[in-house]
Amino acid sequence: MLRIIFKIILPLLILSVGGGAFAYFLATKPVEKPVPVKERVWNVAVQDVRLSDRAPSLSLFGTLIAARDVELRSLVAGEVIRVGEIFKEGAVLEKGDLLVEIDPFDYEAALAEKKASALEARSRLEELKATERSDRASLARDKEILALDIRNLKRSEKLAKRGNLSDKALDDARSALSRQRQQVEQRSAQLDIQQARIGQQQAVLQRLEVGIKRAERDLTHTRLVAPFKGYVSQIEAELGKRLDARDKVARFTDAGQLEVSFHMSNRQYGILGASRDGVIGRPVSVSWKAGSRNHVFNGTIARIGSEISADTGGIQIYAVLDRTAAVAKVRPGAFVEVTLTGETYVNALEVPEHAVYGDKIVYVVSNGRLEERAVTTLYNNGDSLLISGELKDGDKLVTTSFAEIGPGLKVEVR
Repeated sequence: MLRIIFKIILPLLILSVGGGAFAYFLATKPVEKPVPVKERVWNVAVQDVRLSDRAPSLSLFGTLIAARDVELRSLVAGEVIRVGEIFKEGAVLEKGDLLVEIDPFDYEAALAEKKASALEARSRLEELKATERSDRASLARDKEILALDIRNLKRSEKLAKRGNLSDKALDDARSALSRQRQQVEQRSAQLDIQQARIGQQQAVLQRLEVGIKRAERDLTHTRLVAPFKGYVSQIEAELGKRLDARDKVARFTDAGQLEVSFHMSNRQYGILGASRDGVIGRPVSVSWKAGSRNHVFNGTIARIGSEISADTGGIQIYAVLDRTAAVAKVRPGAFVEVTLTGETYVNALEVPEHAVYGDKIVYVVSNGRLEERAVTTLYNNGDSLLISGELKDGDKLVTTSFAEIGPGLKVEVR
């Protein structure tokens, strides 16, 4: 009996103790009060929006080159009998200054011979013209006699019809007329031959006169002079040396006009080329740093390369520098920075590249929160952009970039 009671009471006792323990722990457990979530505030930098007409500046690099760089060569052969006093390496020569002079004796003699031959040909031509004038006068007289013989024959025929003139006299009149006609024909043929001889002699004289001009030019070319103001280099002629025609004398570089050659990308060239002002004639500023000094020159784009390079993906541009005393002191080959102004954009704003998201979205601060604005990228300068769109003066445009950025975020301007 006790055993049965123990089996029933013990489980009930255990359940009561367990339930009491559970109730105790439930009553004594710590109670945590919920902590409200605090909204995060982002620190951002901003830029005041000031819309205006803007023209981006392109900064490129190039090399100074001479507008003219030529190899001066001897135009005639001969011995160098004289050189210019300042014909030395690196010297600056003015236009017309002597470089070298070739012995002119052979060329003076050749010119004298040509002139003598021309004088002889001119005298022969005058002789032929005098003969032609004499033949023309003789032909005129023969024609007068022919006219008389024609009238005489007509009279003789009338007299013969009347019986007042013998047949022999009539035949004599006819024979005289025939002989005179033959004389006129021969005189005319002789005059034609004489005119042809005159034409031939005129051609001979013209050839000789061309020879005289060539000889005069060769004599002039015995003096090689500077074709323009420039620097002398690579001298290969000296006193006593014999030069053949086309032998190199020196290299001559224009000292009065410099150009800058620089490379422009396809994109830059396309933007400028499509603008209202185009590329040719656009002003440039050239900066040459020498030591601690920075020399600035102005110029104008004058030429564009003939083709776009497949290797570099761009085109070569050439600008002519303004002639100044400062430019004259610079030498070709200097490495320079070239700055030129691009197309002007109306109501544009320049911002850092990272301030624009997806090339079409920026954020502005309004009442402590971010607002999304749609924009259009007008120009990309590499590290900055020119934009326009849903912006107005006075807006605070966010220039801080972070991954969580979005409309409605609470921000604090630092």
